[in-house]
Amino acid sequence: MSLVPADWALATTHIASDYVCCQFCAIVGVMPKVLPLLELDVVLILMLGCSHLARILADAYLNPVTINFDITRYSEVLQKQERGVSLGHEEYLLAQYLPDREIVLKHPAVVLDRFGLIMLWYLPRAIDAAIQNDMLAAMMMMSGLLGKSITRGTSLKDKWCAHESNFQINEHCLTSGCINLSPGWFLQAHPAPQFQPEVSVTLKSNNGVAYCRAMCRPVALVAAALRVMHSSLYWSSLTIQLGLGVWADTHQTQTMGTQLREWASVFTIVAVMCNWYTPLHRDALSHAQWFDIMTSVGGYTSA
Repeated sequence: MSLVPADWALATTHIASDYVCCQFCAIVGVMPKVLPLLELDVVLILMLGCSHLARILADAYLNPVTINFDITRYSEVLQKQERGVSLGHEEYLLAQYLPDREIVLKHPAVVLDRFGLIMLWYLPRAIDAAIQNDMLAAMMMMSGLLGKSITRGTSLKDKWCAHESNFQINEHCLTSGCINLSPGWFLQAHPAPQFQPEVSVTLKSNNGVAYCRAMCRPVALVAAALRVMHSSLYWSSLTIQLGLGVWADTHQTQTMGTQLREWASVFTIVAVMCNWYTPLHRDALSHAQWFDIMTSVGGYTSA
């Protein structure tokens, strides 16, 4: 019996993650193969995408690349809210924690530190063409929001990540921009009760539900990948989503309840970036043990 309410889009995501996890374990040889559940059979594109993802995840897991680097010590020396934009400090860190070699990844792989901790899953071609088409369609639906997100002017201090200087020339008729979508937006460093979670402005629009539905298959695959790569984070994220549902019901926030039913991601926030180029930086106010997952549409060069 699923822990997720049956009328939530997240229920299908959870089924997909179960299937990918089982298929991954079967391919790497730790359990027998399984057939997809009937609920997943109905969504053929998602089922095929899950099978493909499981194979790529297994290929990466069976292709470990180890470098002489201590990720735990490195994370410990980072200053609080370290953003990685201080050139002098970055040069110091590079000198103290210089990897023993440069690696070029051309095939699915996991990058390990000297103690065997996985620092990176590299999964080229993990998202199949049909799901990438979903991603493109969703971005086109959000073109109005993307276009309004770009900031202009000489000052880069405020909203620097969305400044016009960080966007490349568009060659594929897609509107450049960077937006965040969340059914339970929570400002970092603003604990309750001063700030309560609320639906992001991007989802409060008339098209909010349509945006969620357009993203359902891509974010389901992302969640399935997280289930394999970092299962504890997956379950923690799932718990948070269910907790938000209880909170929304208790506080009678109908808008949040509606968006949570349509929200298929285990992550509480999805960032949509189109034609974005940004200086190297770190996202502060996080934990070294947490994963971000980045997916891209179309071709790209080796990492």
